[in-house]
Amino acid sequence: MRQRTLLIALAVAVFVAAAGIVVVLQPDEAAAQRQQQGFTVSFAAAESALSEDRAERDDQIRDWARIGLASQLEMDTGQMRDAFFDTLPIRDNGFADLARQPTGPGRALRHGDTLHLLVPRDDVNDKRTAGLLLDQHRTDTGNYPQNVQVHRYEIRDHTIAITDENKQGANDFRAQNGYVTAKIGDADELNRFLATAKHLSTLEVRGDEVHAGGWNWPGPDITAQDITVLQRAYAKHEQPAFSLDPPDETPTREDVQAVLKNVPQQTIDQLLAGQADTELIQAGIFDEATPEKLKANGLPADRTDLWTMLNLIRNRPLYNEARYEGGIAGTEVGMTLFYTDLIAKQWVDGVGDGVPTITGFVPDSEAVTPPSHCATDPGAESGRLWFGQNDKAFSFSEDKASIGAQSTRLFSRSDGAEGEIEPSYAFGRGLRWWDEHYQAVADHEAQYARLDQIMRWSGALEWLTGKGKRLPETEPRTGLRFAEWYACRDDLKERSDIRPVRPPSATREAVLTKPSKAFKNCGFHGVRGGVSLGDRIARIGDGFKADLPEPVRRAGPKDETSTLNGGNGKITDVTVGLVEGQRKVVDSVERTISTTNGTAEVRTAATGRQVIPLGELKVLQPQTSVRHLATTLKASRGKIDYRVDYQGNHLGTLTTEKTRSFISLSWARGVVNRMIQALHPLQRGKTLNDNVFYSQRDANGQLQHRIGGKDDPWLTIGPDAPAEGFAVRAGVPDAQGIARHLLAKLNPRAPPTGEFMTLTATPDGPPIANFGNTPPTGTPIQVRTPDGQSSSLYVNKDQVTVASSDPLLGHNGAVEGAAMLRDIADVLAKHGETDGLLQAVRFGDVGAMVGKQEIFLSPPGHQWSTRVLETLNGDTTMRITDGKAVHVDRSPLHRVNTQKLTLGEVLNSPGTTFYVNESFRATLPTKDGPVVADALNQDMTVTIREVTADRHQAVPADVRVHRDAEWSRVDAPPRIGVPTSLNIVITLDSGAPSSTRPPTPKGPAARIVLICPEDDDAKGCGD
Repeated sequence: MRQRTLLIALAVAVFVAAAGIVVVLQPDEAAAQRQQQGFTVSFAAAESALSEDRAERDDQIRDWARIGLASQLEMDTGQMRDAFFDTLPIRDNGFADLARQPTGPGRALRHGDTLHLLVPRDDVNDKRTAGLLLDQHRTDTGNYPQNVQVHRYEIRDHTIAITDENKQGANDFRAQNGYVTAKIGDADELNRFLATAKHLSTLEVRGDEVHAGGWNWPGPDITAQDITVLQRAYAKHEQPAFSLDPPDETPTREDVQAVLKNVPQQTIDQLLAGQADTELIQAGIFDEATPEKLKANGLPADRTDLWTMLNLIRNRPLYNEARYEGGIAGTEVGMTLFYTDLIAKQWVDGVGDGVPTITGFVPDSEAVTPPSHCATDPGAESGRLWFGQNDKAFSFSEDKASIGAQSTRLFSRSDGAEGEIEPSYAFGRGLRWWDEHYQAVADHEAQYARLDQIMRWSGALEWLTGKGKRLPETEPRTGLRFAEWYACRDDLKERSDIRPVRPPSATREAVLTKPSKAFKNCGFHGVRGGVSLGDRIARIGDGFKADLPEPVRRAGPKDETSTLNGGNGKITDVTVGLVEGQRKVVDSVERTISTTNGTAEVRTAATGRQVIPLGELKVLQPQTSVRHLATTLKASRGKIDYRVDYQGNHLGTLTTEKTRSFISLSWARGVVNRMIQALHPLQRGKTLNDNVFYSQRDANGQLQHRIGGKDDPWLTIGPDAPAEGFAVRAGVPDAQGIARHLLAKLNPRAPPTGEFMTLTATPDGPPIANFGNTPPTGTPIQVRTPDGQSSSLYVNKDQVTVASSDPLLGHNGAVEGAAMLRDIADVLAKHGETDGLLQAVRFGDVGAMVGKQEIFLSPPGHQWSTRVLETLNGDTTMRITDGKAVHVDRSPLHRVNTQKLTLGEVLNSPGTTFYVNESFRATLPTKDGPVVADALNQDMTVTIREVTADRHQAVPADVRVHRDAEWSRVDAPPRIGVPTSLNIVITLDSGAPSSTRPPTPKGPAARIVLICPEDDDAKGCGD
């Protein structure tokens, strides 16, 4: 691309482009932008916890941005406990009902009197994202915060760049982002409110008046007629609802003829006489028979007709009938519920021409079920799905109904021998994704956005009518039929034939069930279900509330004995249902909270489950057994330790370290996390991976695999069998895709049988440990730790030997020692000269530094390991100064231009990494590594050189070597704005930007600037 270099005076609106970053400022925005500082969160040392799925990966990174923000705010243990007691630092489907894992692009964090909102910098719906977070906070706590502060974030390669906007009062924030309120006294006032506020947030009673609050974001139309339909149902104590149900009666000949109207009569006669060619019908459904062959045998080529014929043969329903409740039949409300219910079932199966192409959404017909969740005797699974009210998005007081972020949830159950049961992993997979990403689907299809608004109004109106109040009514249009409504709506995403039918036995509107495309995945399944609107008050009444301190209040029903005082107590979430007309707790999640000596512990006990996923594995635990999860939190001055234990075993620990405006996150995998990661390859037909450090055989010949640290149990894998204690099932598929199940357990380690342990590499798996008493031979290597301790190992080609009892490297040594032993021989074979520096290397998820016959090794989460993992990119070199690992980058730099400016002007430049010449070091208190920007005289004139680098670094180096001089990075907060007085030479793209929003830069900054003294005569400076 042609480029040019210009001298810019930012007195008017400009486009600033530097190495691919575009910043657009209008004159009236410049002053505000100039003040926006922020910080950077690095997750390079936590990558091992990220999913391969893009959507799940992004959600996890957003969670870490929230934890990074807590570190930046230097929240203490008590504040962290109150904000995070009901969530986790790592995501997994197995924890979905054990923790509140936020979804969507935004995250919220309360700190003191301020609600901090994390919003993507490129979010086109940023007002909605922020407003929904504020709504949920009010719904949880019952109040608005005093202040709101927005933090814009950008997810980059291995970092999150976060910039801070100015704090403002909550009322000002609401007004600026489109919040409106109105008295609803007559039809005109209601219509004006509905025309302005497309998103309902509150409904409240003030004396004799009803007032509504909402947001004026773009959205679907809700009419006064819709509200009248809902209100009349609740006034009659009826629950508005919709479902598609199979008929109760056996189909007659006339019914069969009506639903198979395009099938020859002779074929129908054969079908009813039990003489149909079932194998050929199935072949047609599976696309294994040509249309010509089907027609030659009197069968239809249409797969829906074939599916209907197969349903008749197998005594399954031929069609579904629409059931409307609460007087919504024939209304626009009823049509929306019919459409959203029917199309959800089709899209989950991949049926239709409007199936979402949203990142993360995979129709069940295209998804692969992990072998551990496949039944050994595949069969059909049936059940139902339905949309319903999200109890955690509604709260009601004496005078107000408050609605949070997502009012609609998607539920699913399967048919069992004695009633409904939990769905299998395969049956519930697509429904779970939809439930967690409802807003994304609503953005794809406006009818789901309209359903969410209907759900909001229904919940609010159920409350309002219970208070003896009503909104003005407008007579609704009735008499609509879905087939005609669907045909004339050209704004719908789904436009394929819905296959309406009119069998004589049907008393209501009916449609055929359309089959998904042919696929082979643990058998077939079908779905049916409906939509139930606001029924929280009918189910729960005015009970299931607890008097809790505001910081730990959450919307949703609670055990009334829940309490928290002085950081100690118990908070129990409950799920309440109507069982034979009586309110009953059907599920509970009990959290026991204790705080002592600056450490908070939350022990979670939850109702058992029939299906418990863990990663791609299946936990084998009786349905009646309680599930246990525990978190331990300690926070002080930006340092956070956040440990998770699952079923009594260490899952992992997230650690943050704050260095001024830079937050480092690291994830130290526990034995459960390593167990999951080690077994996943088996399910893909591969061998155990590097999460197994080494293996040995016990006295009985059982192969044990070391996956943890000191005193951790070892992994054993055997044939599938009844399990005792913590165990998981893995599946190994055969050539036909049929799973052979294995049982994986954690057992005590077998003790070593010799004074020395020798690990021998194997070609396709972990090393094997053997023991003996003969002193080792080979090249001696010293392993040094941050606390000054050292251990010895001996390398002889592909073998490594250590003392069995060594506390760091031995048989029951530290996890970092075990991780190093697996790969040390290979790493040393590749080690090259580093001119007196240390080479950064990776041992699984542990970072280390290798010198001449010595290794510097720390636990995962320690600064040494974290800094190495943040820097690894080709031949990376380090050194240790005052106990800290310092990244020294010797890769080439190339000068672009030179300019003289004051240092303050330079450091205000956006998207830039700055390095000062080594001559500045003499005036600073630090010996090595980054330089604090505030320690430098901002008014002094300096000579700067913009340079380009051959090597991209996601996290910038602490020190660069250029022209035989060292340059120290300036630790300056990231900025997205520039001051109006700045004159600086910048390389500009020749084309104008296409948007007013800057694209995401690559790496930590798009520009590198070297800073020299004004006279430019220091070492490494000058021309």
